[in-house]
Amino acid sequence: MASEPTRERILSVAWAMARERRSVDFTLAEVASQAAVSRQAVYLHFANRAGLLLEMARTIDHESGFVAAVAAARELPPLHGFERILRLWFEHLGEILPVARALEAAAITGADGAGAYRDRMEAWWETLRITVAALADASHLRPEWSVEEATDWVWARTHPAEYEFLVRQREWPSAVVTDRTVRSVLAEMTTQRKRRG
Repeated sequence: MASEPTRERILSVAWAMARERRSVDFTLAEVASQAAVSRQAVYLHFANRAGLLLEMARTIDHESGFVAAVAAARELPPLHGFERILRLWFEHLGEILPVARALEAAAITGADGAGAYRDRMEAWWETLRITVAALADASHLRPEWSVEEATDWVWARTHPAEYEFLVRQREWPSAVVTDRTVRSVLAEMTTQRKRRG
């Protein structure tokens, strides 16, 4: 129990550094210094830098309320739940984008953080698969889509790189990106379009 505050402080500092720098290019020594703990304390809680990055990415999903909100959305009727989960993702993506893109860059270069990126994106794929399977079970998935293909398609349409291109590079309002993506996915994949209201 006594170690929980130190662990949480380390994670919080690492997250703040990543957001501020828009990069995961920091050392464990820097994190230790900013968290006012020894390097040994960091290694006690996280075996290495990759372990810290992985836990940092997992922790923000929980602490932000994203995981709990997704669980609640799964209790909704499948079509409404699917739309809700997509909208939750885009809200969450707005918060985590700098770190998500930094971890993706690490995955491309093979640097520390690659495992964290794969872990989080695989978790998002699985979240989508469960939601798409519920659509299929309720006969809301168009027959030309398998659950796997539909999951792959939505995962690609909701990828952080696509969101960043539209919002950051092309300066689309995030609400427009969210609405157009959600409406497009619903029209492409479902047997009925859910009316917003």
